[in-house]
Amino acid sequence: MAGVLLTALTTLNYRNLEAATLNFPAGVTGIWGQNGAGKTNLLEAAYLALTGLTDAPRLEVLVRAGEREGYVRADLYQGGSLSVLETGVGRGRRTTRVDGVRVRGQELPRGSAVWIRPEDSELVYGGPALRRAFLDALLSRLSPRHAQVLARYERSVAQRNAGLKAGEDWAMGVWDESLVTLGTEIMLLRRRAVSRLAELAAENHAALGSGKPLRLELLETTTPDTFRADLGRRRPEELRRGATVLGPHRDDLRLHLGDFPASDYASRGEARTIALALRKAELDLLQERYAEPPILLIDDFSAELDPQRRQFLLDLAASVPQAIVTGTEAFPGAVLELRAHGGTFRPARHPEPQPTQVHA
Repeated sequence: MAGVLLTALTTLNYRNLEAATLNFPAGVTGIWGQNGAGKTNLLEAAYLALTGLTDAPRLEVLVRAGEREGYVRADLYQGGSLSVLETGVGRGRRTTRVDGVRVRGQELPRGSAVWIRPEDSELVYGGPALRRAFLDALLSRLSPRHAQVLARYERSVAQRNAGLKAGEDWAMGVWDESLVTLGTEIMLLRRRAVSRLAELAAENHAALGSGKPLRLELLETTTPDTFRADLGRRRPEELRRGATVLGPHRDDLRLHLGDFPASDYASRGEARTIALALRKAELDLLQERYAEPPILLIDDFSAELDPQRRQFLLDLAASVPQAIVTGTEAFPGAVLELRAHGGTFRPARHPEPQPTQVHA
């Protein structure tokens, strides 16, 4: 079967999850149980193992209470072969391995998974930093070059800020050159990506039944042509504040619902719809880039959704080779159902034999 498949997930000392290996078939796996049973933590573990990405404020919060290190392993079928992806996390550090070879997190398969969750509504209501993080995480998965340039740019900003706080006006020329070179490349990469992201998100938003058009706008604090001059013009202010006040690290991905800013005018239901449109656009872009659909992870599929939006998720889960969906009730059409309780997961019923099994 075409596409990416998570054939097994192993967790050890990860949040409240009991140590276990879960095997997943192609098709939809539905995981249901009460809140606090570990459903979200399981999807978080899968997403971390598959992509290397986490929203955790500190790595140690991922580790089970009383333990020093946590571990997740994903057995991944992709491109006709099986790979083993392992991530260990502890206080302030992580180790990542692919087939036993230590790698950097950004070297994990980039198009392997998309995670849809209720918290995505904060992409609408939250501050610019959340939307920048969404955009840069997506861009880093579409382009290894973006991940490298962004890391270098963020180091340059930190070093330049240190110089500004120390009043080292004489050193700004060196940092400005680095900032302009790296920042210009980021701006150009973002512009190209947002152009396609905006098209897909608008199409998805319309498909979700919204009567108001969705528009994305990259709100920049400077431009490639004026970046260097703008830095010089704002230098006195930056020295007073001890911070770099313009550049890609201060830009925003503005969301408009009709003619108005979505952050100010979107209802909770409309915000959830916008977030779904963005995540579906993320999936579409990854599929375009890597020519195969990623694994779809859906957390709490019925949260804040009306019947039309729930049907959209049902259809989306059925359209990809593999989806893992959690909720407080059974998911219609699941090949495998797991019952979550106290960090454990047990079959709720035996799945039908599947003709699309993957063999190593």
